[in-house]
Amino acid sequence: MKFRSKPIANLPAWQKGFTLLEVLLVLAILGGLLTIASLIYSGYRIKMSETVAQEDLRQAYTSAMTFFIDFPQKTLTRADLEKYGFQASPRIETRIVDGRLASLLLVSYSTLPDSKIFMVQGLGTGFTGGKDSAGPASGPGGPGGGLSSPGPSGGNPGISFAGPMIQPINEAGRSRCNDKAKSELQEAFAVAQKYFGKEPGGSITKDILMEYGYQPSEEVNLLVINGTRPSLELSATFSLPGALNFTVDSSGSIRQG
Repeated sequence: MKFRSKPIANLPAWQKGFTLLEVLLVLAILGGLLTIASLIYSGYRIKMSETVAQEDLRQAYTSAMTFFIDFPQKTLTRADLEKYGFQASPRIETRIVDGRLASLLLVSYSTLPDSKIFMVQGLGTGFTGGKDSAGPASGPGGPGGGLSSPGPSGGNPGISFAGPMIQPINEAGRSRCNDKAKSELQEAFAVAQKYFGKEPGGSITKDILMEYGYQPSEEVNLLVINGTRPSLELSATFSLPGALNFTVDSSGSIRQG
């Protein structure tokens, strides 16, 4: 018994299959949907990471204020923040731009691309510094988690602060970050001249700068590009997305880039 195939033109529509144009059209639609879904998911991740960055900044501010209750004349460091309870979240960077009580500036941001950078500066109301030199005894904030001195006797328990005003970093905030890099570059240059005064034919490294008194900042990346006296070149950049790079040459002239 022989079977004879029907011409395609005589087949029902559901048996004819798809043309190349129809297949390409479906693939294009699916590709567009996947692109939209990817953009939505990426935006969601960035939004969530920015929320975490703001919360980290709020906690850092609280730890800073608690530190200043005990040590109002000292300059805040990252170790101080951690000693007073600050714990950084994964993939969130928090920087101390200025650790002095009167001009405090903290910044925080997510390491995800295109994330916003946030800043908090200044003090809450009602601040009165303590005189406790013994340091924290029972953890930051004291019992109940308030902003009170954790020291045993010399602090000022019960002191309250206005909440931190967290906002996206502005031009003034970025300028202070860049100024910190330039200031550290000037310090490193001065220390280099001190070294060359004793070793005119030597070549400096970052370790040598530290031996001669340079104190590196956790927030600034300093590089020795050329360590010889005639061709001295140092570079410094604040550790912040979009921060400017500065260099200084053997004449002491600082330039951008």
